Amino acid sequence: MARRKVTSDQHRLVEYADSEPSAFASMLGGLIEANVSSRPEKEHDFDSLVASVGMWVTDIDEGVTLDFMGGRLVVHNGLMAGRTITIRTDADTVMSLSNLKIGPLGLPVYYDAIGRGVAAKLLRGRLKIEGLLPNILTLNAVTRIFSVQ
Repeated sequence: MARRKVTSDQHRLVEYADSEPSAFASMLGGLIEANVSSRPEKEHDFDSLVASVGMWVTDIDEGVTLDFMGGRLVVHNGLMAGRTITIRTDADTVMSLSNLKIGPLGLPVYYDAIGRGVAAKLLRGRLKIEGLLPNILTLNAVTRIFSVQ
C-alpha cells in the first residue's frame, strides 16, 4: 500500500454495513479495495470522494449503495435513501464500466470499443444514470476508482 496513511483506527478501506453482504456487494467492494490498494493514482480520488452511489443491476434485480466517506467506503446491500448518483444497467454493462480506460485529464475514454459500447448503451437507455448532470465530476471520480484499467 504505497503512500497509504495507516493509523491505528484504520482497519480497512472498505467495510460492509450488512452482516452478510450480497455477492454483488462483496464483488464491488473487493474490486474497489483492490484497485485503490494496488494503484496509487486512484488514492487521491478515493481519499477526497464524499458521495453515495447506488448501482442497480437490472438482470439480477439486485443493487448496492456505495457510501464514499473520504478515504473509507461502506457498502450496503440494496439502494439506500439519499444517493448522489444511481446507475441502473445490466451485469454486462457493469463489467464494461469497470473496464473503461482512463485517458488524459483523468476522463474516461469513450473512443475505444468498450467506451463506445458504454456510450451507446447510455444513448439507447440501457444504461441510466440518475443525477448525472449535476454530479458529472463525482461520476468521473467514481469511474476512475471503479476502473481496473
